[in-house]
Amino acid sequence: MKRFILIVVFLMVLVSVWGISWLFTDKNSPLFKPIERYELVGEFIHIQPKELNEVLDRYLGQSFWEIELSVIQSELTKLDWVRHAVVGRRWPNQIYVEIEEQSPVARWGDLGLITQSGEVFYPKNSAGFEHLVRLKGELSESGKVLASLRVFQEKLDAIGFRILSLTYRMGDVWRMNLLNGSQIVLDTKEGEHKLNRFVAAYPQLAESLRKSPQRYDLRYSNGFIVGKSP
Repeated sequence: MKRFILIVVFLMVLVSVWGISWLFTDKNSPLFKPIERYELVGEFIHIQPKELNEVLDRYLGQSFWEIELSVIQSELTKLDWVRHAVVGRRWPNQIYVEIEEQSPVARWGDLGLITQSGEVFYPKNSAGFEHLVRLKGELSESGKVLASLRVFQEKLDAIGFRILSLTYRMGDVWRMNLLNGSQIVLDTKEGEHKLNRFVAAYPQLAESLRKSPQRYDLRYSNGFIVGKSP
């Protein structure tokens, strides 16, 4: 008898839950609340509003309570220029969407861009960023390459050199192509010390060397070699 009562109670709870769910999610229910609008928040430079609208318009008319916010967020973050998205409900019939756009600080390889945090992304169109420094290396090393660019450029500022591209290759070798056509080759063993030594010695080089593009190989423990730029 006790078991029968428990079964009856369980069925009643199940029916009640189903009924409450129906009241709020079924379009024929008087308590059904559809999503009628959405609010977009964020500063967009590269994101096309049309792309966002194509995602969000599909959810208009769906239940305010039943809509899966995590699914919407996942769809938005798959868009080229969306770095982060926050989606929430706003009573009685609206969803709130906050978008953070990708902000590239350098190029990565031929097609990619890299953000300040070292995250690489590949937009369908990367035109307009040719002025940014071009970085190359293993994708897993993107953060290291970007951090090294900042260190190297800060040191080279002292002698007026500007890095156009920075490549990190297997074997711990850095190659920097400079705005004036010169190239610097550096290894990672005491790399900062060797670069500091070069920066200190550069003003003492013959003026004829400093006026034309050169290749500076700093991979030596007791100095560096100056040769013709490739």
